[in-house]
Amino acid sequence: MWALAAADFGAELEVVELPRPEPGPGELAVRLLAASVNPFDRKVVGGMFRGSAEHRFPLVPGTDGAGVVEGSGERIFGTFFHKPVGVGTYAEYVTVPEGNALAPIPDGLDPAVAAALPTAGMTALQLVEALGDARSVLVVGASGGVGSFTVQLAEAAGKRVIPIRRGDSLVEADALIDLVSTDRSSFEANARYAPLAFNTNYVSADPSQNFGMKGSREDLERLAAMVLAGELEVPIARRVPLREAADVFAGRGPGKTVIVMQVVVLAR
Repeated sequence: MWALAAADFGAELEVVELPRPEPGPGELAVRLLAASVNPFDRKVVGGMFRGSAEHRFPLVPGTDGAGVVEGSGERIFGTFFHKPVGVGTYAEYVTVPEGNALAPIPDGLDPAVAAALPTAGMTALQLVEALGDARSVLVVGASGGVGSFTVQLAEAAGKRVIPIRRGDSLVEADALIDLVSTDRSSFEANARYAPLAFNTNYVSADPSQNFGMKGSREDLERLAAMVLAGELEVPIARRVPLREAADVFAGRGPGKTVIVMQVVVLAR
């Protein structure tokens, strides 16, 4: 199979030919149709689990995907991360534990759109739910994948959203969601503007402010239903074929990048 892989921690991605991974007990073998790119994938290649988990090299990153289960033909999407680290979704085939957050791809949903939903969409959905009765919310990093989903979902929940992009000044609000800060001082400076604050990079000294997404089939189904109903727009900025995608980590623009394994045909 063809895949994007890094030869070592911090190495550039390259298009390589690798053996197709074999599923172990309790795993599914999936032929991928599309995979989305997340900041987490870059961190994995950078070695965030170095010393704490077994890695397989060449290291294939990728957490989110949509594909067809080998044998049954079921079309699924969701989170495919598992250990050993390095057998990810930037490939034509992947294995995934059956207990991961996975859901059927509904008829009419583009698999590339489905692949862009799991991590970013579920994170945004759960962040908005964590806001509770907050009536106004600052979203720092509103132009990225999680930020784009968060703005839409918060507005749909009746909250006044104040999107903060690079260079914008902050104002006071009931809550703050910081998707950008990677150090404690930056987050704490932003958190002064709201009594309720969350970040997604685990930089706060207060554990209650460090937000982590919990994957679930129910959330995936909710997100897919909202997309099909026209209630949620998936911010795909770039679709790139697998064999031309070695530069997917170069630059960080708005929206989501999706790697497409083959021509995607909508289900009838």
